[in-house]
Amino acid sequence: MIHSTGKTVSVVLLSLMLLVTALGQNGLFAGGSGDEMPIAIQSRLTAAAARKLAITGGETLFSPRELKKFYSRRGFRPAWIGQEGPLPITDSLLSALRKASRHGLQPEDYHLASIEALLSRSKGFFGRKSLSVEESENLELLLTDAFFLYAADLASGKMRGEKRKAHWYLRERVAPDLTEALEEALESGQMQPVLESLAPISPSYIRLRTALLKYREIDRRGGWSVLPADTAGLKKGNRNKRVVLLRKRLQISRDLSYAEDSEGSEDKDLFDDSLEEAVRSFQQRHGLTVDGIVGSGTLESLNVPAARRVRQIEINLERLRWMPDQLGNQLVVINIPEFRLRVLEDEKELMTSRIVVGKHFQNTPVFDSRITHCILNPYWYVPRSIALDEVLPLIRQYPEYFNWEKMKVLAGSKVIPPWEVNWEKVSASNFKYQLRQDPGLKNPLGRIKFVFPNSFDVYLHDTPDRYLFEWAERSFSHGCIRVEKTTELAVTLLHGKPSREALLSTMESGEMKTIRLPRPVEIQVLYFTAWVDDDGSVQFRRDIYKYDEPLQLAMEKAVHRSGTGKN
Repeated sequence: MIHSTGKTVSVVLLSLMLLVTALGQNGLFAGGSGDEMPIAIQSRLTAAAARKLAITGGETLFSPRELKKFYSRRGFRPAWIGQEGPLPITDSLLSALRKASRHGLQPEDYHLASIEALLSRSKGFFGRKSLSVEESENLELLLTDAFFLYAADLASGKMRGEKRKAHWYLRERVAPDLTEALEEALESGQMQPVLESLAPISPSYIRLRTALLKYREIDRRGGWSVLPADTAGLKKGNRNKRVVLLRKRLQISRDLSYAEDSEGSEDKDLFDDSLEEAVRSFQQRHGLTVDGIVGSGTLESLNVPAARRVRQIEINLERLRWMPDQLGNQLVVINIPEFRLRVLEDEKELMTSRIVVGKHFQNTPVFDSRITHCILNPYWYVPRSIALDEVLPLIRQYPEYFNWEKMKVLAGSKVIPPWEVNWEKVSASNFKYQLRQDPGLKNPLGRIKFVFPNSFDVYLHDTPDRYLFEWAERSFSHGCIRVEKTTELAVTLLHGKPSREALLSTMESGEMKTIRLPRPVEIQVLYFTAWVDDDGSVQFRRDIYKYDEPLQLAMEKAVHRSGTGKN
């Protein structure tokens, strides 16, 4: 009886082996691991190159140029599919793709669902591959395309081809060779380290990624409750139930630590010193007037949902991926929503200054250039739009306007008497003059102007309207950037030659003088509404030009990509 059972088992095993062989020959396990796979890949990529986009298995291949380059360099041999099906390296790539959210990117943007479905079907009888030749080709190309897409998004940003639409006019970041990156990852057998090396390595990017994890965790736990409207006006000394809600809100965002709050645990409804300090901390982190009082602006910022702060961080991580590599060791950085200028040298801050930027609809542009020289006691050449919209009505109303404002009229390069022009008949269609204001106390450029070539006719300058620097939000200009500490900026950029005393003496004399910098200094005029300071405090600012939401929507619905290589 035992012998008979053994024969039966042997027959069953033999039958199963024959079945497996037959299934393999008939396509169930036919993954195309021989000569047919390279031929099929080459055929597909030739067609893809002709159409620029290729459809495979219901998905779009977005990197046909990079795919063809990569496979041609390896004789069109598959990189992910072996004799027995998908290679272990596919798991390394999948693991990396699933972590894309750590960079504020979406894993599903990288063919993840289709790849996982094909891999699931590849696990057939006895762990052998069960994909058809076409499915194996699809999986192979989707994996490679996913690498190139994710690598390009890390290296240059998801919206790299749409930066102009996002009002971004800085030079391009040098794009890495993604084919070499993939070859390196395949050789090492580790996808994550190679992909991570493509992302920005700046401290700003690393710190903001950490902040993203923190705010995602806050959001995952339910965020914070909306404070009632009558919370506005709360200040130190008040005692009521709204104070308890305010405490909880500031604890969640860690402006008020639980340890500090426990010291006054018996007076949770009292607005005490520790709560006032927490409000001040919150106000400082959000660019508000720091007074410790819950005003309407502070309440509005307190009630921004945690989920929106997460999106704000994701948007600004994308902007950081657009940032070009720094040229030289000295850099002037302006962040428009922060209303602040910094001079950095080897990443250390040499000086900082409050600034005034363009008002909404007269936005200060986002771009980079190099400061070449400064002009002491500059003329102000009135922009045509300002001349027509603002100055012309004053000229018509006040005959002495030119004398009061020390304004000249230029016809070409010649100064002409203002009474030679019939200002009542001047209009946009026949205005052919240039208005120029002499140096002096009324000149809106103040005592000094910093020049850097750009197509926007924007520059840094002094201003006689010093009171504007006391405002928390300072968007008052027509687009140029007014700097509070212009003398200190000049001394820093000129390396003390001439000295501060010599500069001040020339300014007081009224003499117009041009001074070239020892070497041009890079300037970046940026737009960031979220970042992390050196001390670890997460900073948020109001989106004064309304740039964030369009960028967020574009990132969410982006399907078509403008290639993955250099733009």
